[in-house]
Amino acid sequence: MTETELKQRLSADVDSVEAPSDLLDRARAGGARRLRRRRFLAAGAIALTTVVVGGVAVTAPAVLDHRSDPPVASRPGEGDPYAFLMNGPTRGDLAGDTAYLRQVLEAWRSSHGRSINHDRGIFNHMQGDAKVAWAGNTPGGRAAIVVENSDLRNHSDVQLYHEGVAALVGYVGDGKDGKPTVLGDDYPVPGASQQTAFVVEKDGTKALVALQMPGKPIGLSLGRTYAEDGSVKRTYNQLTFRDRVAIVKLPAGQKVDDLKINRMPGTAFSSLSVLYTGPAMTETPENRLWSDFAQESDGLWPMSDGANKLRSKANELFNDAIGKVSDPNANSTAFSIWTGYGVTTNGTAVYLGEQALDNDPTHLYAVLKPKTGNLRIVGGGVPDAATALPVAIKLPDNQGWAVARKDAQLSYRYDGGTWSPARSNALLVPAGSRAEVKVEAGGTTDVVPLS
Repeated sequence: MTETELKQRLSADVDSVEAPSDLLDRARAGGARRLRRRRFLAAGAIALTTVVVGGVAVTAPAVLDHRSDPPVASRPGEGDPYAFLMNGPTRGDLAGDTAYLRQVLEAWRSSHGRSINHDRGIFNHMQGDAKVAWAGNTPGGRAAIVVENSDLRNHSDVQLYHEGVAALVGYVGDGKDGKPTVLGDDYPVPGASQQTAFVVEKDGTKALVALQMPGKPIGLSLGRTYAEDGSVKRTYNQLTFRDRVAIVKLPAGQKVDDLKINRMPGTAFSSLSVLYTGPAMTETPENRLWSDFAQESDGLWPMSDGANKLRSKANELFNDAIGKVSDPNANSTAFSIWTGYGVTTNGTAVYLGEQALDNDPTHLYAVLKPKTGNLRIVGGGVPDAATALPVAIKLPDNQGWAVARKDAQLSYRYDGGTWSPARSNALLVPAGSRAEVKVEAGGTTDVVPLS
């Protein structure tokens, strides 16, 4: 897994670990793809709590040594997130359909060997009988939630902060054959988010089913909004629950990966998530515009004269500024490895780069730091790598443009006049009439007008 930082999940275990002063530089040099904040089951088992940044691994003592089997408790311990599902009768409008409930339990019992959690040993010591906690009809077909206790024990592929009985939960929808099939399951891992919602589909119609977890009201977001000021936000609409679940018909074409649930008002990190049912992944896809740099210095690009003093902190300043206004609930954040840095004619420092969240396309940003006043971020949208000049951001207050293309020689002119001296990779173009950029790369020359 490349350059991962499981920041939120590890906060309880590694607060006392002090990182070396050059950690950020090494992270950038190696390619700073950092996975953070949420257990992503499809990525495979995590046997140890580890931070990996720039090839430096810090392991927290989250996994206990094997020892003799403890006495089996009769019920889950206090704080178990799914224990409440064991209480009371089956709920939902299919609670009285005994034939369906029987099929759901059969599907649950036969699903353990195919579960992505199977190798973690969570099904090795099941306790008591499974129960259908809820069963009902949705716009996406029938659905059900199963719960069963298990005696969780230390295992080579399982992360446990303690051993003992816990409630496992299974999420069921109708398969292609019309019979109940288990879409996925979850179990409590302290410090990790819980998958408390799932999506079912029938005849092209999708519906989300969300559990009513104790605590504040829960809201649903259908996706992110990328604003011109560089901020990345989500709007959450509060869910209405009945019989412990909320059912939402999803818009046509809705991507399941874009869904997010959170405690209202939805401004903080979410400890809840939607069940992932996509293909198994070992790492997040590389969506950045440019990520292949042989050396640390290859991704630091001066864009103007007088920019040398900005070099040492350029990448750190850019990524920190973008990170502060980004979506706090991204599973994966691909920080910019390259950074353009320069000074405009009025003395404003400009930093240029990109950021990619999860499977979203990468977005471009310019961070402006004036001589006085606060930082300002200008969004540059999604780049088109096939164009001659994939990065061209117009700066505010008549300060010109910030442009870039890796491995290119860039120069500018106004009104068809003389070309400026060329710079490699990135360039600040002062404001002027009918400005153009000459792009020389790969044996070809293109002239790109700026507007």
